[in-house]
Amino acid sequence: MAAIDQTMVSNILNATLPTGTTGKPSAFTALSSAGGMKVRLTSTDSTASAAGTTLTGTGYSDTVLTTSSTASSAGSAVTLPGVSGGISWTNASGGNWVIHSIEVQDNANTRAWFGNFTGDPITVANGNTFAIAQNAVSVGLS
Repeated sequence: MAAIDQTMVSNILNATLPTGTTGKPSAFTALSSAGGMKVRLTSTDSTASAAGTTLTGTGYSDTVLTTSSTASSAGSAVTLPGVSGGISWTNASGGNWVIHSIEVQDNANTRAWFGNFTGDPITVANGNTFAIAQNAVSVGLS
C-alpha cells in the first residue's frame, strides 16, 4: 500500500513551485535562493528522464515568474502562472513554432515539474500568439 497525506502533498507542491513572493517557492531554499522560477516551452516532448528541447525563434524566451501562483491547501493542485493577465509569446521567427510541453524550472535552469500539452504538438504560425491564461496550468500530486 502506498499513500501520501494531503498536508504533505501541499507542503511538497508549495515548496517546489512558485507560491511564494516574487515567483519563488514558499519554503524550499534550494529553489528559492535566486530569482523567480521560469516557465519554459519545449519543441520536443518532456519525459521523466530528459527535459524537452527549449523552443527557439524570435519572440520566444523563457518567462520568469514574478508573482506568486495559487498555493496548494489540503492537497489541492497549485495553479500558475500567477501573473495577472497570464503570459504570452508572439511568434516572429518567420516559420511555425511546434510546442510540445511546458516545464517549470528554478532560476538556475533546474527542472522541477513538466507536462506535455494535451493534443501536442501545438503549432503556432508566424505572427500568431501563444498564451497561457492566469491560473491555467495545474500541478498536482495524487
